[in-house]
Amino acid sequence: MSEDTSTLLLCARVPDGNRDAFAQWQVSWQTAALAAGAESVEFWPPAPPDQLEWVAVARFASDAQLRKWRRGEPNQKLVAQVVPLVEGGVAMQLVGQAAVDYSVKHGVTMVMVTEIKPGKEAAYRAWAARIQKLQATYPGYIGSFVQPPQHNEKGWTTVLRFDSTAHLDGWLKSEPRAAMIKESEELVEGFHAQRVDTSFPGWVPNDPATGKPPNMWKTAGLVLLTLFPLVMLEIRFLNPHLTTLNPAVGTFIGNAITVALTTWPLMPLAIWGFSAWLFPENRPRWLVTIMPLVLVLCYVLEIALLWNLVQPR
Repeated sequence: MSEDTSTLLLCARVPDGNRDAFAQWQVSWQTAALAAGAESVEFWPPAPPDQLEWVAVARFASDAQLRKWRRGEPNQKLVAQVVPLVEGGVAMQLVGQAAVDYSVKHGVTMVMVTEIKPGKEAAYRAWAARIQKLQATYPGYIGSFVQPPQHNEKGWTTVLRFDSTAHLDGWLKSEPRAAMIKESEELVEGFHAQRVDTSFPGWVPNDPATGKPPNMWKTAGLVLLTLFPLVMLEIRFLNPHLTTLNPAVGTFIGNAITVALTTWPLMPLAIWGFSAWLFPENRPRWLVTIMPLVLVLCYVLEIALLWNLVQPR
């Protein structure tokens, strides 16, 4: 997004009986906003217990473009359509250049980048609106973020959220979705998808056999395996050289080195060494079974080797 991006925040309290109808309406509103030039649109349902309202965030390239959309006939008609579905009307607020960071703390995210064949953009918009309405009817649907190509980009970016892996898989493996994906083949030139339902995206890849990430506790176990010796070594050899610096600066330097070493040489090595445990599909059962014991032995070995590295005060 550019620094001049302006944001429209929409809030609506929806009774339980109207949620399905509202989910369909929000897809129409989202599609219309994108067609009117919005750079991106996010739509999220309530996140109990503190959040009671549905929230939409639409970002435009300028205040003038945003105000034109807000006052325009398409938006006015859509707002009139939704009034019977919500309590107390729809609240809209211009947020200007301030960034709106609205996120859902729980759930699973699928990020998709789709390249469209030249001249098929309008047909793809219509297809995308239909598939969004369809996915909104499936259990666990939380919301979506859609962004058309920006600047020199070629792909449409879609971020899809469900409340659980099981519900996302239910939608991804459904026959209606498969039929729509088949229908889109004549419109799509390239497609890439990445699931993000791990606390350590980027460090640990998905299982190539299943497309799913490993259990988070397994990933956390390997992070501990790689972080512990780094922290001990920093305490012994690096920290004494940072005592003259402000604690915030010294801690930042130490953390930067730790994260860099964990991300590149150490985690890839740990993932390679424990790949059978992380990705047990089609692996020998005996090998998968002994891996937790091997990890514990590695912990014990690290502690033993570093036992006298730092002398207690």
